[in-house]
Amino acid sequence: MAQDMLDAISSQIRRTPEAAALQTGGRIYSFGALGRRVQGIYDALAETAGRGLVLIAGHKEADAVAAMLACMFLGRAFAFIDRSNPPGRAADILRLSKADLVLTAGSGTAIPGARSLALSQIADRPFDLRPAAVPDSDLLYVVFTSGSTGTPKGVPCGRGNFAAFDAWYRQMLADLPGQDLAPAQSAHVNHASLAFDMGMLDLWPVLALGRPVILLDHGDNVIPRNNIKALTKSDLVQARSWFSTPSLLQIMAMDPKFNGDTLPAMRCFFVGGEIVPRELLQTLAARFPQAEIRHAYGPTETTCLSHVHSLTAADLAGSGLLPLGPALGAFAMRILDEEDRDVAPGEVGEVVLSGPQVVRGYLPADHPANRAFATLDGVAIYRTGDFGKRDADGSLTLLGRIDRQVKWNGNRIELDEIERAAYRTKGVQKAACIPIKEDNRVVDILLLVQPETGATLTTQAVAEVLLAALPATMVPRDIRVVASLPVTVNGKLDSKALLKTHLAPVAETV
Repeated sequence: MAQDMLDAISSQIRRTPEAAALQTGGRIYSFGALGRRVQGIYDALAETAGRGLVLIAGHKEADAVAAMLACMFLGRAFAFIDRSNPPGRAADILRLSKADLVLTAGSGTAIPGARSLALSQIADRPFDLRPAAVPDSDLLYVVFTSGSTGTPKGVPCGRGNFAAFDAWYRQMLADLPGQDLAPAQSAHVNHASLAFDMGMLDLWPVLALGRPVILLDHGDNVIPRNNIKALTKSDLVQARSWFSTPSLLQIMAMDPKFNGDTLPAMRCFFVGGEIVPRELLQTLAARFPQAEIRHAYGPTETTCLSHVHSLTAADLAGSGLLPLGPALGAFAMRILDEEDRDVAPGEVGEVVLSGPQVVRGYLPADHPANRAFATLDGVAIYRTGDFGKRDADGSLTLLGRIDRQVKWNGNRIELDEIERAAYRTKGVQKAACIPIKEDNRVVDILLLVQPETGATLTTQAVAEVLLAALPATMVPRDIRVVASLPVTVNGKLDSKALLKTHLAPVAETV
């Protein structure tokens, strides 16, 4: 039950109030301080009319974490929106979530049309909470991802979904290497946005174990020295485990100080969210000989993770794609062909997952992508859209995406949404967004735009429109104005021809 996890966090607040819980914004917050914020926000919510979903706007503030916990203790579902989102996208999320209240953390601004409450106006109160008795069938949180229709779509995670994940993942964290380390040397590093499920797996199972979480500011994602400074700020909080995309770790590895001497308590890297280059893992293994490296996979729709595999020396020294091991927890995994037949070990098909971590479907309920959720042989399943194969022992190897949804820098992105945003630019006649891959991994996204006859169009104009419509993480760095976009004989854009023609860098890019 989700209540078991919340009971564990409540117990940590009571038993170890002086222990570090969060490090963020240059400060360390104890479990006691976190509990007092949770109690204050809980009381304010309890006194506020409405029982619907709560939208929390902010970044990596301790107040944002406290607000999510207060919602969970009270039994109210929440969604988090990072303040980097443009107003239009925030309004879409407000509409889709049907939130009846917005809590703003830090410099988060109120969303037009919403009833808002600034968390800075809520006073601390002595912690005296027990989690409300709420059925696991109730909603816990909603994550909003890029949508192919041009607007975000919601992934609603139930309390039972997250409880099924926590049941095995928290135990995995408890059993990590480094049992000899003092509690102060057991922090977990979070770099993902709290708007994504990776942020959720970084927070709640770790806090339930009584361990602190170091929240890295997104503004430092491309500045390794600032992240290293944050990670070495205090001996009271030392990084022991880290869940990250390979893209961020590649940037971190650019700094020679990112090593086991600088971070002596580091014992485990979880790496996932996109295809992982073996060269990166070899670098990590050389820099951090005391640390395990675990390859992780799991669609948002299946609540955070379905696979975690501890990579061996042979895995790191080999060639080809990296294994992910068998499905964990209560998952059942099938590899199906186009006619929904199981394929033999070693053959390629679509990865299909079933089990209590599979969510109930997208928001809105009539979203066309809900066809990915179905019942097969009497069991609820999720069609991941990933090509994969498994060996005779059930170990999964991913081969890529089936559709035009891609993972770029750890973010799930619908290429169609970028194209639709580009069409909002005055003078754009056609737009084509294509992924650039190296070793089956998306390393860049190229946006080509064809101007209307006689129109003057610049890449800067397109970029400004995209930045106003999309999160910065979705805006391609490479935007090019071209005279024409080729099509195939059946009238579709010819991606192969586009790549062949435009793969070489040109001068006018952003």
